[in-house]
Amino acid sequence: MKCLSVKEIASVLQIVTAILCLPAILLFSMVIAFPDDMKLFMYQCSLSTTMVLCLIFGFSTWFYNSNYPKTRFHVRILIVVILWILFILGVITAVLFDLQFCQELIYGAFDADIFDTSDYIILYIGMGLGALAHLVLLTVSIILTIGVFRKRRSSNKL
Repeated sequence: MKCLSVKEIASVLQIVTAILCLPAILLFSMVIAFPDDMKLFMYQCSLSTTMVLCLIFGFSTWFYNSNYPKTRFHVRILIVVILWILFILGVITAVLFDLQFCQELIYGAFDADIFDTSDYIILYIGMGLGALAHLVLLTVSIILTIGVFRKRRSSNKL
């Protein structure tokens, strides 16, 4: 049995990131409807974008391969830049949502009794899944960034 290459491991981690984003999005939407909280909606949009792009980039390892090394290198750079942007966007929106949720500024326009214990548990589980997805995304971004720098350094030596 053949071992996975680093590129394939990074792709599997991207697919895992997408799989972690989906339940977080669904859990948030079970508790709070769309127009009620814009910071939560921004966080859901960030997770949705991360999910879709991680699926595309994760499966591109097996379904897309250019015969030109320069094109492959440019695609790797594009993927790395987009993953870092997604990570930063996700962290910013998560912090905004977390500050609103944990600092008891949540839903100032609503009565505090509209959530019961199960709603809070669902929100915490969704936040945990989102944080785990961002941690895996950070790992993938670091792996791919190191790979791009190594590839660039080895191509300059030739």
